[in-house]
Amino acid sequence: MIVRIFENLVQDELEDLFNSCEFLEYADAETIIAQDEVSHFLYGIMEGEVDIFIKSKENERIPLGHVTQGDIVGEASIFLDVKRTADVVASGTVQVVKISREKIIQFANSTPKAGVKIFGYIIFSLLHKLKGANEEILFEKQSTISAKDLERLKTFFAPTIEDYME
Repeated sequence: MIVRIFENLVQDELEDLFNSCEFLEYADAETIIAQDEVSHFLYGIMEGEVDIFIKSKENERIPLGHVTQGDIVGEASIFLDVKRTADVVASGTVQVVKISREKIIQFANSTPKAGVKIFGYIIFSLLHKLKGANEEILFEKQSTISAKDLERLKTFFAPTIEDYME
C-alpha cells in the first residue's frame, strides 16, 4: 500500500525519496510517537492502524482519534521544532515509512515539482486536522508562529521565486 502523500509521485521520484526513508514495523500497543518528545520525523502508515491518545494531568491516556493505512502522522514536525501533542500507538502490527525533515527538504529542493506535491499534501492534512479542532480554542489561542520561524522556513527552500523571474 502506498501512503497517500506519495500517490502523485512518478516512479523515479518515489525511488529517490524512498532511498531517504526508513521502513519500520511496530507491534501491537507499541508507541510510535510519544507525547512531548521533539523530533523531526513524519510517519506514513503503510499497513495497519494507529490510535492517537493525549495524556491527562493524571497521566491517563485519553483517546483522541484513529489513523488508518495510507494516512500520515507527525507532519507538524516538518515545519517547527515543537513538542509532539499526542501519543501515536500501534493498533495491531503496523508498518510505517519514516522520513526526516531534512530528507524531505533535500528531496523538495532537488525535485521541486514532487516537493510541491508533498508539501501540498502535508498542508492539506494539517488544515483538515485543524478543521476538526475546537473553534473556541483556535480563536482564543494566540499565534505560535513567529517572524523568526517564518524566516527560518525560507532557508529550507532554494531557489526562490525571484530566481525564476530573472
